[in-house]
Amino acid sequence: MKTEKQKVTIELLEIMIQETDKGPSGFWTDDYEGCGNPNIFPEFEEGLKRGKLVQKEHYLCPWNTAIMFGEGHGNIHTGCYHSCSIDKAKYLSSSMLKDVLLRFKSRLVKGEYDCTDNLRQLLTVNEIDYIERQIKIQQQIEDKKRQEQRETRYKKASALIQKYPEYAELFGTYYGEKIIVQTYDGNIDFDPLGYLDIVGANRFTYDEYIDVQIRSFHKTRGWFAICYYNIPLSFKGKIERKTKDNICFKRIMVDGMYSDGICFEGKEEHVWMSITGFEEYDIGDAVSFFAEVYRYVKTSNGKQIDYSLRNPQSIQKIDAYTLPTDEDLKKQAVNEIICETCYLSEHCNRGVCLFSKETKKNIQNQMYDSLKDANENTMC
Repeated sequence: MKTEKQKVTIELLEIMIQETDKGPSGFWTDDYEGCGNPNIFPEFEEGLKRGKLVQKEHYLCPWNTAIMFGEGHGNIHTGCYHSCSIDKAKYLSSSMLKDVLLRFKSRLVKGEYDCTDNLRQLLTVNEIDYIERQIKIQQQIEDKKRQEQRETRYKKASALIQKYPEYAELFGTYYGEKIIVQTYDGNIDFDPLGYLDIVGANRFTYDEYIDVQIRSFHKTRGWFAICYYNIPLSFKGKIERKTKDNICFKRIMVDGMYSDGICFEGKEEHVWMSITGFEEYDIGDAVSFFAEVYRYVKTSNGKQIDYSLRNPQSIQKIDAYTLPTDEDLKKQAVNEIICETCYLSEHCNRGVCLFSKETKKNIQNQMYDSLKDANENTMC
């Protein structure tokens, strides 16, 4: 079996050696990942385009870190995916690649890799030095490009920087980029087309979109905003008023889930919605429903972006329910902070806490008391 794999590997190496002008190749691809070079082996294109695993049987790969750099580098036993240095091999010239592959083939034929307990480095000192120099040159090129892009962003965002100098660094880094950045005050969506889903924002310029987001900090329906950027599960509310076209809920209870699977509860006060779907319900009725959270431009006190609900579904009349108190929501926030900062977070599925109940309760009480003291001191 080992001999057969070695034979197949040598046949593939022959093709790689003939095609070094097209760069290095490994032996697999899967959904835009892997090392297989479709310019050398066209069948790898299927894996890259369709997310299908395409793998060529092989004995060892010359781009395994332990083989390229010798014993003490990488781990030959973890396989290609976990110990790959093809990204460094890509810096080698065509002639260097050919030399490396011929060297690897020769060692494979001689049986040097029949035992992998003591690996001699495949690359020469000159080849390693060449790779390191090329990496530094590439890094300098990328640094220069980033700095030029940064200067361009500063110029384009000059009006915003003058108005909001505290966000100058963010503008220099993200202005014009398709990204949402979380700040201490709230999220800023830098996507130039990000405003297209906002009701009433069809005539915004890009700078106006950024500006109105900043001016909306701490003035939006926070729990609806959390739902917008995460996963809303359900809403509950008691109908307080009805007009011909709209209804008003005295408050809405929010149930949702963060992207990591942790659920949350919240509440919003005095929420107006279209009456569509609620026509048969009366003032005083409590209902549960699912709805789309959307953004809109509020103009009652200067332009601001806020969040509301529309297109209700699965509406059901329910019995009276209990809203979370402000204390409950504060404790929920404390629990979220504990989980986010816990030193065991990388080993936890967020479903079952790794702390004992007593330890978790003590941590909760300590943090809750600290926040309570901080709030009291602020008020004083």
